[in-house]
Amino acid sequence: MNKKLLVLAIAAAATATSASAANVYKDGTNTLDIGGRAEFRGDFIGTDSGDEIDGSMMNNSRFRLNVGGETQITDGLTGFGFYEAEQTVISSGNNDANSDFKQRYMYAGFGTNYGDVSFGRQDTATVMISQMSDISTYSGGQKTFTQAGDEQINNTFLYTGNFLNDALIVKADLVLGDEEDTDGYGVAAKYTLPMGLGFAIGYTANQGEAAVTDGALDDEYQLIGGVNYTNDHLYLAATYTAGETAQVLDAGKSTDFQGVEATAQYKFDNQFRVITTYAYQEIDDEDSQNWLELTGGYDFTNNIYAYMSYRLNMLDDDNNTATETYDEDSLRLGLLYQF
Repeated sequence: MNKKLLVLAIAAAATATSASAANVYKDGTNTLDIGGRAEFRGDFIGTDSGDEIDGSMMNNSRFRLNVGGETQITDGLTGFGFYEAEQTVISSGNNDANSDFKQRYMYAGFGTNYGDVSFGRQDTATVMISQMSDISTYSGGQKTFTQAGDEQINNTFLYTGNFLNDALIVKADLVLGDEEDTDGYGVAAKYTLPMGLGFAIGYTANQGEAAVTDGALDDEYQLIGGVNYTNDHLYLAATYTAGETAQVLDAGKSTDFQGVEATAQYKFDNQFRVITTYAYQEIDDEDSQNWLELTGGYDFTNNIYAYMSYRLNMLDDDNNTATETYDEDSLRLGLLYQF
Protein backbone atom coordinates (compact mmCIF):
# COMPACT_ATOMS: atom_id res chain seq x y z
CA MET A 1 0.00 0.00 0.00
CA ASN A 2 1.54 3.31 -1.04
CA LYS A 3 1.86 6.38 1.13
CA LYS A 4 -1.18 8.27 -0.13
CA LEU A 5 -3.56 5.35 0.23
CA LEU A 6 -2.22 4.63 3.70
CA VAL A 7 -3.09 8.21 4.68
CA LEU A 8 -6.59 7.73 3.28
CA ALA A 9 -7.12 4.52 5.23
CA ILE A 10 -5.89 6.08 8.47
CA ALA A 11 -8.17 9.08 7.99
CA ALA A 12 -11.13 6.74 7.65
CA ALA A 13 -10.32 4.80 10.82
CA ALA A 14 -11.85 5.90 14.09
CA THR A 15 -9.92 3.84 16.60
CA ALA A 16 -6.34 3.75 17.78
CA THR A 17 -5.71 0.28 16.37
CA SER A 18 -3.39 -0.40 13.45
CA ALA A 19 -4.74 0.54 10.04
CA SER A 20 -4.51 -2.01 7.26
CA ALA A 21 -5.87 -2.57 3.77
CA ALA A 22 -5.49 -5.17 1.07
CA ASN A 23 -4.00 -4.24 -2.28
CA VAL A 24 -6.22 -5.92 -4.86
CA TYR A 25 -4.74 -4.40 -8.02
CA LYS A 26 -1.44 -2.79 -8.95
CA ASP A 27 0.32 -2.07 -12.21
CA GLY A 28 2.83 0.52 -13.36
CA THR A 29 0.51 3.50 -12.83
CA ASN A 30 -2.56 2.34 -10.89
CA THR A 31 -3.29 0.90 -7.45
CA LEU A 32 -6.56 -0.20 -5.83
CA ASP A 33 -6.96 -1.07 -2.14
CA ILE A 34 -9.89 -2.44 -0.15
CA GLY A 35 -10.22 -2.17 3.62
CA GLY A 36 -12.76 -2.13 6.39
CA ARG A 37 -13.78 -3.50 9.76
CA ALA A 38 -16.29 -5.70 11.55
CA GLU A 39 -16.77 -4.56 15.15
CA PHE A 40 -18.93 -5.94 17.94
CA ARG A 41 -19.83 -3.20 20.45
CA GLY A 42 -21.98 -4.25 23.39
CA ASP A 43 -23.09 -1.47 25.75
CA PHE A 44 -24.16 -2.10 29.33
CA ILE A 45 -25.54 0.19 32.07
CA GLY A 46 -25.85 3.30 29.86
CA THR A 47 -25.73 4.44 26.23
CA ASP A 48 -23.25 6.78 24.51
CA SER A 49 -25.34 9.77 25.60
CA GLY A 50 -25.59 8.53 29.20
CA ASP A 51 -29.19 7.32 28.99
CA GLU A 52 -30.02 4.24 31.08
CA ILE A 53 -30.33 0.93 29.20
CA ASP A 54 -33.60 -0.73 30.19
CA GLY A 55 -32.65 -4.24 29.08
CA SER A 56 -29.46 -6.26 29.45
CA MET A 57 -27.42 -4.90 26.52
CA MET A 58 -27.55 -2.30 23.76
CA ASN A 59 -25.90 -3.60 20.56
CA ASN A 60 -23.97 -0.86 18.74
CA SER A 61 -22.04 -3.16 16.41
CA ARG A 62 -21.02 -1.93 12.96
CA PHE A 63 -19.41 -2.98 9.69
CA ARG A 64 -17.39 -0.69 7.42
CA LEU A 65 -16.08 -1.15 3.91
CA ASN A 66 -13.80 1.25 2.05
CA VAL A 67 -12.18 1.39 -1.37
CA GLY A 68 -9.26 3.66 -2.31
CA GLY A 69 -7.43 4.05 -5.59
CA GLU A 70 -4.64 6.10 -7.11
CA THR A 71 -3.36 6.65 -10.63
CA GLN A 72 -0.11 8.22 -11.82
CA ILE A 73 -0.79 10.97 -14.38
CA THR A 74 2.69 12.48 -14.71
CA ASP A 75 5.85 12.44 -12.60
CA GLY A 76 4.49 15.17 -10.34
CA LEU A 77 0.74 14.60 -10.61
CA THR A 78 -1.52 11.80 -9.38
CA GLY A 79 -5.26 11.29 -9.15
CA PHE A 80 -6.98 9.50 -6.26
CA GLY A 81 -10.40 8.59 -4.93
CA PHE A 82 -11.84 7.12 -1.72
CA TYR A 83 -15.20 5.73 -0.63
CA GLU A 84 -16.39 4.32 2.70
CA ALA A 85 -19.79 3.12 3.91
CA GLU A 86 -21.03 1.76 7.24
CA GLN A 87 -23.85 -0.54 8.30
CA THR A 88 -25.03 -0.87 11.89
CA VAL A 89 -27.28 -3.46 13.51
CA ILE A 90 -30.71 -3.31 15.10
CA SER A 91 -30.40 -3.86 18.84
CA SER A 92 -33.07 -6.41 19.74
CA GLY A 93 -33.61 -9.96 20.94
CA ASN A 94 -35.12 -11.09 17.63
CA ASN A 95 -33.96 -11.43 14.02
CA ASP A 96 -34.73 -7.90 12.79
CA ALA A 97 -32.11 -6.83 10.23
CA ASN A 98 -30.80 -3.47 9.11
CA SER A 99 -30.65 -3.15 5.31
CA ASP A 100 -29.35 0.45 5.19
CA PHE A 101 -25.78 1.53 4.50
CA LYS A 102 -24.61 4.97 5.62
CA GLN A 103 -22.22 6.87 3.38
CA ARG A 104 -19.24 8.09 5.39
CA TYR A 105 -16.71 9.32 2.82
CA MET A 106 -16.75 9.86 -0.93
CA TYR A 107 -14.20 12.13 -2.56
CA ALA A 108 -11.70 12.41 -5.40
CA GLY A 109 -8.68 14.61 -5.92
CA PHE A 110 -5.24 15.35 -7.29
CA GLY A 111 -1.87 14.91 -5.60
CA THR A 112 1.01 17.23 -6.51
CA ASN A 113 4.49 18.08 -5.28
CA TYR A 114 2.96 21.10 -3.54
CA GLY A 115 0.11 19.35 -1.77
CA ASP A 116 -3.15 17.53 -2.42
CA VAL A 117 -6.56 18.92 -3.35
CA SER A 118 -9.70 16.83 -2.93
CA PHE A 119 -13.40 17.37 -3.52
CA GLY A 120 -16.44 15.67 -1.98
CA ARG A 121 -17.67 14.29 1.35
CA GLN A 122 -14.67 14.32 3.66
CA ASP A 123 -13.23 15.68 6.91
CA THR A 124 -12.76 19.43 7.26
CA ALA A 125 -9.37 20.97 8.02
CA THR A 126 -9.56 21.17 11.82
CA VAL A 127 -10.54 17.51 12.27
CA MET A 128 -6.84 16.61 12.28
CA ILE A 129 -6.59 18.61 15.54
CA SER A 130 -9.58 17.00 17.26
CA GLN A 131 -8.15 13.61 16.26
CA MET A 132 -5.09 14.28 18.42
CA SER A 133 -7.12 13.46 21.55
CA ASP A 134 -9.72 11.23 19.87
CA ILE A 135 -8.17 7.80 20.48
CA SER A 136 -10.54 6.16 22.97
CA THR A 137 -14.00 4.62 22.91
CA TYR A 138 -16.06 7.65 23.94
CA SER A 139 -13.81 10.50 22.77
CA GLY A 140 -14.33 12.70 19.70
CA GLY A 141 -16.74 15.40 20.86
CA GLN A 142 -14.39 18.30 20.12
CA LYS A 143 -15.32 18.33 16.42
CA THR A 144 -19.10 18.28 16.84
CA PHE A 145 -19.86 21.90 17.78
CA THR A 146 -19.94 23.38 14.24
CA GLN A 147 -20.58 22.03 10.75
CA ALA A 148 -17.42 23.66 9.40
CA GLY A 149 -15.27 21.85 11.99
CA ASP A 150 -16.82 18.39 11.77
CA GLU A 151 -15.97 15.19 9.91
CA GLN A 152 -17.72 13.72 6.84
CA ILE A 153 -19.02 17.04 5.50
CA ASN A 154 -20.55 17.23 2.02
CA ASN A 155 -19.49 19.72 -0.68
CA THR A 156 -16.02 20.13 0.82
CA PHE A 157 -12.96 21.37 -1.07
CA LEU A 158 -9.82 20.48 0.89
CA TYR A 159 -6.14 21.34 0.49
CA THR A 160 -3.51 19.33 2.39
CA GLY A 161 0.17 20.23 2.32
CA ASN A 162 3.08 18.43 3.98
CA PHE A 163 6.28 20.43 4.46
CA LEU A 164 9.63 20.22 6.26
CA ASN A 165 9.87 16.44 5.76
CA ASP A 166 6.26 16.04 6.95
CA ALA A 167 6.95 17.86 10.23
CA LEU A 168 4.49 20.61 9.20
CA ILE A 169 0.97 19.80 7.98
CA VAL A 170 -1.24 22.60 6.66
CA LYS A 171 -4.90 22.16 5.73
CA ALA A 172 -7.54 24.54 4.39
CA ASP A 173 -11.11 23.81 3.35
CA LEU A 174 -14.11 25.48 1.78
CA VAL A 175 -17.62 24.08 2.22
CA LEU A 176 -20.06 25.25 -0.47
CA GLY A 177 -23.68 24.72 0.59
CA ASP A 178 -26.53 24.36 -1.90
CA GLU A 179 -28.69 26.89 -0.05
CA GLU A 180 -28.14 30.59 0.57
CA ASP A 181 -25.78 31.52 3.44
CA THR A 182 -24.70 27.95 4.24
CA ASP A 183 -21.04 28.15 3.18
CA GLY A 184 -18.16 27.53 5.57
CA TYR A 185 -14.39 27.44 5.71
CA GLY A 186 -11.53 26.32 7.92
CA VAL A 187 -7.75 26.46 8.26
CA ALA A 188 -5.44 24.37 10.44
CA ALA A 189 -1.74 23.74 10.94
CA LYS A 190 0.19 21.18 12.95
CA TYR A 191 3.94 21.10 13.62
CA THR A 192 5.78 18.17 15.23
CA LEU A 193 9.25 18.53 16.70
CA PRO A 194 11.85 15.75 16.19
CA MET A 195 11.45 14.80 19.86
CA GLY A 196 7.81 13.80 19.22
CA LEU A 197 6.11 16.91 20.63
CA GLY A 198 3.40 18.34 18.39
CA PHE A 199 1.43 21.60 18.40
CA ALA A 200 -1.66 22.46 16.35
CA ILE A 201 -4.11 25.34 15.93
CA GLY A 202 -7.12 25.85 13.69
CA TYR A 203 -10.14 28.06 13.00
CA THR A 204 -13.49 27.40 11.31
CA ALA A 205 -16.56 29.52 10.56
CA ASN A 206 -19.91 29.03 8.82
CA GLN A 207 -23.57 29.99 8.84
CA GLY A 208 -25.57 27.97 11.38
CA GLU A 209 -28.22 25.48 10.26
CA ALA A 210 -30.90 26.62 12.69
CA ALA A 211 -32.96 29.73 11.94
CA VAL A 212 -33.30 32.56 14.45
CA THR A 213 -36.56 34.45 14.97
CA ASP A 214 -36.12 36.75 11.96
CA GLY A 215 -35.65 33.78 9.61
CA ALA A 216 -31.93 34.34 9.10
CA LEU A 217 -29.17 31.87 9.90
CA ASP A 218 -26.89 32.66 12.79
CA ASP A 219 -23.11 32.49 12.42
CA GLU A 220 -20.92 29.82 13.98
CA TYR A 221 -17.20 29.85 14.59
CA GLN A 222 -14.70 27.63 16.36
CA LEU A 223 -11.12 28.02 17.52
CA ILE A 224 -9.32 24.78 18.40
CA GLY A 225 -5.81 24.01 19.61
CA GLY A 226 -4.00 20.82 20.48
CA VAL A 227 -0.76 19.40 21.80
CA ASN A 228 0.47 15.80 21.74
CA TYR A 229 3.57 13.83 22.60
CA THR A 230 4.73 10.45 21.32
CA ASN A 231 7.60 8.51 22.88
CA ASP A 232 7.83 4.82 22.03
CA HIS A 233 4.98 3.14 23.98
CA LEU A 234 3.58 6.37 25.45
CA TYR A 235 1.12 8.77 23.82
CA LEU A 236 -0.25 11.93 25.48
CA ALA A 237 -2.60 14.52 23.97
CA ALA A 238 -4.93 17.36 24.89
CA THR A 239 -7.21 19.62 22.85
CA TYR A 240 -9.15 22.76 23.75
CA THR A 241 -11.87 24.44 21.73
CA ALA A 242 -14.16 27.46 22.13
CA GLY A 243 -16.53 29.48 19.98
CA GLU A 244 -20.21 29.92 19.14
CA THR A 245 -22.59 27.24 17.89
CA ALA A 246 -26.15 27.21 16.56
CA GLN A 247 -26.36 23.41 16.31
CA VAL A 248 -27.76 22.60 19.75
CA LEU A 249 -30.42 24.95 21.06
CA ASP A 250 -33.94 24.78 19.59
CA ALA A 251 -34.13 28.56 19.34
CA GLY A 252 -31.39 28.50 16.70
CA LYS A 253 -29.52 31.41 18.23
CA SER A 254 -25.78 30.90 18.36
CA THR A 255 -24.42 30.47 21.87
CA ASP A 256 -21.01 30.17 23.49
CA PHE A 257 -19.32 26.81 23.98
CA GLN A 258 -16.02 25.45 25.20
CA GLY A 259 -14.56 21.99 25.49
CA VAL A 260 -11.44 20.20 26.68
CA GLU A 261 -10.33 16.63 25.99
CA ALA A 262 -7.18 15.01 27.42
CA THR A 263 -5.98 11.47 26.86
CA ALA A 264 -3.09 9.16 27.67
CA GLN A 265 -2.22 5.76 26.23
CA TYR A 266 0.49 3.28 27.11
CA LYS A 267 1.21 0.14 25.08
CA PHE A 268 3.00 -2.67 26.88
CA ASP A 269 5.40 -5.10 25.20
CA ASN A 270 2.85 -7.91 25.63
CA GLN A 271 0.36 -6.17 23.24
CA PHE A 272 -1.81 -4.92 26.11
CA ARG A 273 -2.70 -1.23 26.21
CA VAL A 274 -4.31 1.12 28.71
CA ILE A 275 -6.11 4.33 27.70
CA THR A 276 -7.58 6.99 29.94
CA THR A 277 -9.50 10.04 28.70
CA TYR A 278 -11.13 13.02 30.39
CA ALA A 279 -13.63 15.24 28.57
CA TYR A 280 -15.54 18.34 29.62
CA GLN A 281 -17.85 20.47 27.48
CA GLU A 282 -19.98 23.49 28.31
CA ILE A 283 -22.70 25.02 26.12
CA ASP A 284 -24.57 28.16 27.13
CA ASP A 285 -23.16 27.89 30.67
CA GLU A 286 -24.52 24.34 31.04
CA ASP A 287 -22.37 21.21 31.27
CA SER A 288 -22.96 18.95 28.26
CA GLN A 289 -20.11 16.49 28.92
CA ASN A 290 -18.11 15.70 32.04
CA TRP A 291 -16.70 12.19 32.14
CA LEU A 292 -13.65 10.04 32.75
CA GLU A 293 -12.97 6.90 30.70
CA LEU A 294 -10.69 3.95 31.39
CA THR A 295 -10.07 1.42 28.62
CA GLY A 296 -8.05 -1.77 28.56
CA GLY A 297 -7.31 -3.41 25.23
CA TYR A 298 -5.34 -6.30 23.77
CA ASP A 299 -3.97 -6.64 20.22
CA PHE A 300 -4.09 -10.32 19.28
CA THR A 301 -2.60 -9.37 15.90
CA ASN A 302 -2.44 -6.19 13.81
CA ASN A 303 -5.94 -7.05 12.60
CA ILE A 304 -7.94 -8.11 15.67
CA TYR A 305 -8.29 -6.15 18.89
CA ALA A 306 -10.40 -6.73 22.02
CA TYR A 307 -11.23 -4.02 24.55
CA MET A 308 -13.32 -3.07 27.56
CA SER A 309 -14.18 0.55 28.34
CA TYR A 310 -15.82 2.08 31.40
CA ARG A 311 -16.98 5.69 31.40
CA LEU A 312 -17.66 7.43 34.69
CA ASN A 313 -20.29 10.07 33.90
CA MET A 314 -19.93 13.04 36.25
CA LEU A 315 -22.80 15.09 34.84
CA ASP A 316 -25.49 16.44 37.12
CA ASP A 317 -28.77 15.43 35.49
CA ASP A 318 -30.32 18.77 36.48
CA ASN A 319 -28.01 21.00 34.42
CA ASN A 320 -27.68 19.36 31.00
CA THR A 321 -31.13 19.66 29.42
CA ALA A 322 -29.91 21.82 26.52
CA THR A 323 -28.03 18.96 24.88
CA GLU A 324 -30.31 16.06 25.85
CA THR A 325 -27.55 14.10 27.55
CA TYR A 326 -27.94 12.09 30.72
CA ASP A 327 -25.94 11.09 33.77
CA GLU A 328 -25.67 7.28 33.54
CA ASP A 329 -22.28 5.53 33.49
CA SER A 330 -21.40 3.35 30.49
CA LEU A 331 -19.62 0.01 30.03
CA ARG A 332 -18.66 -1.28 26.58
CA LEU A 333 -17.22 -4.63 25.53
CA GLY A 334 -15.75 -4.62 22.04
CA LEU A 335 -14.06 -6.89 19.52
CA LEU A 336 -12.68 -5.32 16.34
CA TYR A 337 -11.48 -7.14 13.24
CA GLN A 338 -9.87 -4.75 10.78
CA PHE A 339 -8.74 -5.58 7.26
